Amino acid sequence: MPELPEVESVRRSLLPYLPGRSVTEAEVHHPKVLVTPTPPEFISQIKGKRFETLGRRGKLLIFELPPYYLLIHLGMTGQVTFRDPGREDRPFERHPHTGLQRTLQHPVDQHTHIVLHFGDGCALLYRDIRKFGKWRLIHQDNPRLQSELAKVGTDPLTPDWKFEPFLKAVSKSDRPIKAILLDQQICAGVGNIYADEALFVSGIRPESRGSQLSRPRLKKLFQAVPEVLLKGLAAGGTSFSDYVDADGKKGSNQEQLLVYGRYGQACFRCQQTLLRTTVAQRTSSWCKTCQKP
Repeated sequence: MPELPEVESVRRSLLPYLPGRSVTEAEVHHPKVLVTPTPPEFISQIKGKRFETLGRRGKLLIFELPPYYLLIHLGMTGQVTFRDPGREDRPFERHPHTGLQRTLQHPVDQHTHIVLHFGDGCALLYRDIRKFGKWRLIHQDNPRLQSELAKVGTDPLTPDWKFEPFLKAVSKSDRPIKAILLDQQICAGVGNIYADEALFVSGIRPESRGSQLSRPRLKKLFQAVPEVLLKGLAAGGTSFSDYVDADGKKGSNQEQLLVYGRYGQACFRCQQTLLRTTVAQRTSSWCKTCQKP
């Protein structure tokens, strides 16, 4: 699933294309990915609307098309790409392990569920093989907008990321610290990859209970979270399966990961074999020497 660095990379890659463009036509090929409104209402409401700001909170893309906001969650396999008819379409590449597909630019196919057309022939395409991603078009005066945004907690790459609220939320929880980091109300945008990386950087085992961790150790973790997210963002995100940005480009952070997905291999620090544990129904990679309970 795309995490904060991957979603932010998508947002940034759309900045040269979307702001100032108006939607001339819209297509909804699969209603499952459109939560609200209905497909006919969506097509009617978004037609003629102009993209202004392109924002993000956690894993949620927030696009402003006054008087509406378009909220996009990529789910597990969602891809938002910009198609320019002046560029050459590319064939799909299939990942050798997951079987998922990606390409730099593609025409509409059976997995392309929403298309927004622009007057110059370009288009914004949403492709999602597993259809877990969700789109919502909500009027700025609709109370549901604030309700949807309230589901997303503090983004670690914003000034709202402060230690005392983080300390309070973690210290009162008896859950494993890995589960706490995956809680989107506490660390919006952090998923399995960056939770493992932050725990390694801060020297904490994924099964350690939040309420049992000292203030100094939680301070290290608090600082490690944005550190690993910024590292991933600098590399354009992590591409293990189908993640690409709006230009169809893969990220390279998978080449720099310290522990995630490396169980059974040697720790870069101490050379001990990295272990694997299931925490919060997620596979966690960690080092028994470098990470303490």
